[in-house]
Amino acid sequence: MSKPEPTTPDPQYNWTPGADPKTEKEIEEFFNSREIEELKVLMCDIGRRMWQKNYVDGNGGNLTIRVGDDLVLCTPTLISKGFMKPEDMCLVNLEGEQLAGTLKRTGEVLTHIGIMKLQPNAKACCHAHPPLATGFAIAAVTPERCLTPEGEVFIGEIGIADFRWPGSPECAKVVGESGIDHVAIFMSNHGVITRAKHIEMAYWRLENLETVCSNHLITKQIMGNAAIPKIDGEDADKLFANHKTISETM
Repeated sequence: MSKPEPTTPDPQYNWTPGADPKTEKEIEEFFNSREIEELKVLMCDIGRRMWQKNYVDGNGGNLTIRVGDDLVLCTPTLISKGFMKPEDMCLVNLEGEQLAGTLKRTGEVLTHIGIMKLQPNAKACCHAHPPLATGFAIAAVTPERCLTPEGEVFIGEIGIADFRWPGSPECAKVVGESGIDHVAIFMSNHGVITRAKHIEMAYWRLENLETVCSNHLITKQIMGNAAIPKIDGEDADKLFANHKTISETM
């Protein structure tokens, strides 16, 4: 008997189209189901990682996972991401109306939904304020391209969305439009948001993004006025192709 081929993890949440719970009882049962409880635990874990890495300050930052045609699991408002509990999570529809949860949903959930509505691959989003990436966002400047394979494959071109009041429909519009073609977005004078097919990848892209910004700044300090060495030619083409594949599958 031949050995099965090794596989890679696929932790995205897959729902059955057209099968969203409708009644209050169905919604509560869904919200407290084993699968959703596991996602709540994961969101708390990622929140702690964001807090430990200094990517969020105070009660800043928020996380979302799309769990249905019209359902999004999200973090609550006014809770430090480092100290959330599974029972703190909230469930909203694609208009941002809260359907379940004892705490009030994050005020910025519409921004995440703005991306999800326009980009089907966006099944999860991470918003945070990592210091270096947020500095670039405030300056509305993107780091140099093709500095490292990881940065190019997992992040690629970074989008820039003009400042709009956090959590407003206008913010959802400009960020959502940028999220169509970009997996990572600088929110001018605010922070950053990343998207993926699952929340773990969205968080990894947050780490990738902060590293890309760090690499850019450190290299500029070392090189001074000299040109920064970059990956180019056929190697760069391979990176661009890999990024396209990764962004469509992860």
